[in-house]
Amino acid sequence: MTNFVIYPVILPLIVNSIKHNSSKLTNSSKNLMKISFRALVLLLTLSIYSSFAQGIVKGKVSESSTGAPLEADVKLFKSGDSTLVKGTKCQPTGEFSIENIPAGYYRLELSLMEYAAMNVENLQITSGTTVKLDTLKLAKQNVSTEEILVEEEKGLIQLSADKKIFNVEKSALTKGGTAIDVLKKTPLVDVDINDNVSLRGSQNVKILIDDKPSRFASLKQIPADAIERVELITNPPAKYEAEGVTGIINIVMKKNENLGFQGSLNGGGNYSDNFSGWGGVDISLKKKKVSTFGNFYSGTWDNISGSSSTTTYITQPSTLLSSTKGKNHGYWIWGQGGFEYELSTGKTIGFEGSLGTGKWFNEDNGLAQNLNSSGSLMDYYTQSSDRNGLWENLTGSLYFNNKLNDLGREWSGDITFSRNRNEMKFMLSKQDYDSLSVPVNNTPLDQRDTTLIKNYNLNVQTDYTHPLSQSTKIETGYKGTFRSNDNEFNSDTLDYSSGNYITNLSTKNRFKLSEYINAVYSSFSGSIKDFSYKFGVRVEQTNTKGELLTNSQEFKQNYFDLFPSASLSQKIGSGHQLQLSYSRRITRPNIWRMNPFFRKWSPNFAMVGNPELKPEYSDSYELSFMFFNKIATVTPLLFYRQNHGVISSYNYLQDSNITVTTFKNATGSKSYGLDLLLNSRALSWMSLNGTFSFYNTKFDSDPLLTDYGSEDGFSWKANVRSTFTFGSLFNLELFYAYTGKKVNAQGTEIPSQNFDIGISKTFLNDALTVSLKASDIFDTSEWGQDVNSADYFQSSRHDWSSRQASLNLSYRFGNVKDYLQKNKKVKQNQNEKSDQGDGNNGR
Repeated sequence: MTNFVIYPVILPLIVNSIKHNSSKLTNSSKNLMKISFRALVLLLTLSIYSSFAQGIVKGKVSESSTGAPLEADVKLFKSGDSTLVKGTKCQPTGEFSIENIPAGYYRLELSLMEYAAMNVENLQITSGTTVKLDTLKLAKQNVSTEEILVEEEKGLIQLSADKKIFNVEKSALTKGGTAIDVLKKTPLVDVDINDNVSLRGSQNVKILIDDKPSRFASLKQIPADAIERVELITNPPAKYEAEGVTGIINIVMKKNENLGFQGSLNGGGNYSDNFSGWGGVDISLKKKKVSTFGNFYSGTWDNISGSSSTTTYITQPSTLLSSTKGKNHGYWIWGQGGFEYELSTGKTIGFEGSLGTGKWFNEDNGLAQNLNSSGSLMDYYTQSSDRNGLWENLTGSLYFNNKLNDLGREWSGDITFSRNRNEMKFMLSKQDYDSLSVPVNNTPLDQRDTTLIKNYNLNVQTDYTHPLSQSTKIETGYKGTFRSNDNEFNSDTLDYSSGNYITNLSTKNRFKLSEYINAVYSSFSGSIKDFSYKFGVRVEQTNTKGELLTNSQEFKQNYFDLFPSASLSQKIGSGHQLQLSYSRRITRPNIWRMNPFFRKWSPNFAMVGNPELKPEYSDSYELSFMFFNKIATVTPLLFYRQNHGVISSYNYLQDSNITVTTFKNATGSKSYGLDLLLNSRALSWMSLNGTFSFYNTKFDSDPLLTDYGSEDGFSWKANVRSTFTFGSLFNLELFYAYTGKKVNAQGTEIPSQNFDIGISKTFLNDALTVSLKASDIFDTSEWGQDVNSADYFQSSRHDWSSRQASLNLSYRFGNVKDYLQKNKKVKQNQNEKSDQGDGNNGR
């Protein structure tokens, strides 16, 4: 609680420069740009009056194998008690400078993701002098020398100029779960009851796996223990595809690059309403020029769920009450692997692939009651359903990386193919009754449905980087995306007279959607002292073809788009950074929203797509300030997003009692808000991470959607995570999240909250880790929605087995430490003279 007393003192200093103009945020993007510019000018002016340095440390960081400059993080600690004094980030040239350092002895720490950290010990600073360090080189191997300890310890949450990174491996609360469970614990991200992922309140987000489009039909197919980290890119540069209005969520899978042989055995069990378990193995081998890795996991799940809804009809006053209880269980099997071969220094080729399969089962029993305007029962029906499905996916990727010289010129490329197949079977039995509970007929509905979904994706990509000078470079590349989605639906109903199931021609349909997207991009970036910039543009040509094979209808759309992006960054002092960014994004309609066939899911609910849907576009602006001191890193992020042609779902009433969901392009919407990220390790035994998000979404009134007016509303979300290290006894992790009421185009979603706790302890010289976690301890997680229209009002609530306890174990094995110790002296004698060891020469 002590830290929260300090934050209110810090925050006014951060927002003071923009508070007089904050009321202009909602006027237009032009006003936001003016505010951002004024803030930049003000902060730059203030920096001129900073005090003169007592001591200065300067240096340059580069990659050990190629000599390419690295934008590493640089931190300065007191030698005696490891108190953090100052920090900065290297420029694109690899150069850094830390000023205003009091005289004394210090430890300099260099770190960068995917590289082993470096510590320069006993660095002496005297007043009025400048210490210049020779080029410090970071390596990707965890190699230790006699004088410099190269050992990386990543925090749970890391912030960089363009990414927010959640290191999954550091959390005990994601063990034994899936990628969905990981995203539920990720800052700025929401996941609803149907596993729809939102970023900053919008589901129009692009999800990548290892910087490639997701090859999984559901994120539940990815085990959490196979994930290394999650990257949030809220304003992506031109190199990334333009899909996803609110940005990109990139899930990075584990790939151990350490020398030697290494692996881990993982397993555990969960209990909520029933028991379920999982297990898996990770292995990797890197020797000389060959690297291989593999992961294999399998598991089961078993839980119950329930839902209820109340629909009040206005035009013909009546009420429909419905409730459902269900049980879900199933199993999954997943594996991935790959190898890489180094042709020569800086030139590699490799292959990665994955396979997955699983089957799920769902049993539901429901009751629906029709009440008249006075609340008396008119009639009702009961129904039972039995669903099951089989999913399969496979993917393969062939890639190469070619470092053309030691100055940063690089050419890379990959080709990736993926296939997903999902088959679902649905058996429904429904019996109607009158108000006296007498069956209406002796031929209850007996229906059998089958849905087959097949997706094929081919991606071809190549990228080229060319430095023009030590401080400027250009990047360019091409990406071709070719995907085909084939959905087929069949429905049969029992004919009591013949005893056979007859195909329902009115609901049988097959719809195919093919998309061909060709894109090229180019960007230019550079720096002038502490000021850096990056400008880019992406050009995409999209050709889509929809085919309703049931009645031989075709729908075609072709469009050409430009997507500019820009980023400006200014370092202020030795530890603060101001950044302003802009990007234009697109969301293309998916196959479910475009299929024009009328699909009736139940007697009272149906869906029909719109093949004439156009893409949704957005212009996104973001202003962030990273405030760094000894106690915490505080990062406020202001964002404003203008959406055009918003793809909106809306409901209408058909035949007085059938609610039909369809989709249209609305006029637009505006979203703006503030994200506040706190990261503190003021105490060596405790870390604190917190995220507070406050945003407003306003949907413009639309003459096409006359039933709904302009929706406007604020929402907020907060989560706090704290980790306590009790020496060698155990680690304790606490997590609390609250999501406030959210506004959508037709109504609101209800608030939700949960509290989780996790305990972990290591044994056998840290080789064995045992963790115990309890999720949603107070059973407060639920999802609900209130929908308003001119014809009806609907309130729905959903609950599931969110409260559960888990016990998980992980055992690490291998000879990587022995391999490193054995070869340490050899490497030093052969080539380490110009590697990390040179970093000590400037001490």
